[in-house]
Amino acid sequence: MQPIRLTPAQKMMASAVLVAVVIVGGASVTAAAFAGRLDDAAKAGDAPAAKLGPGGRGGTVEVSPDDPAQGDVTRAQATPEVDPDVVLKELTDDPDGVADYWTQERVRGANPMPMPQVSVSIIPD
Repeated sequence: MQPIRLTPAQKMMASAVLVAVVIVGGASVTAAAFAGRLDDAAKAGDAPAAKLGPGGRGGTVEVSPDDPAQGDVTRAQATPEVDPDVVLKELTDDPDGVADYWTQERVRGANPMPMPQVSVSIIPD
């Protein structure tokens, strides 16, 4: 039995078909993941006015004219877990006031924030 010999044109066609299959597969996986995220958001109650069809899939979302973002299920509304090592502070200062505070003299006299020091010791078995 002789090996199959492909011309350069046939090799290029096979390569193009393979690339097309990979792109279509990636697009379908992305679409399925996005649809699943929307379904999960609707099930979690992020859209309080969502009316789900049988099996929790499909349906309509009613939005009042006063609050158009009320039925928006595309944004993640998950509450982040509290990490004791993370400092979170809501900044409410006026940006112009902050810019006025940091004069050239204050910037020159400012000290950098100290970097945390990490020590790793490996204990051999």
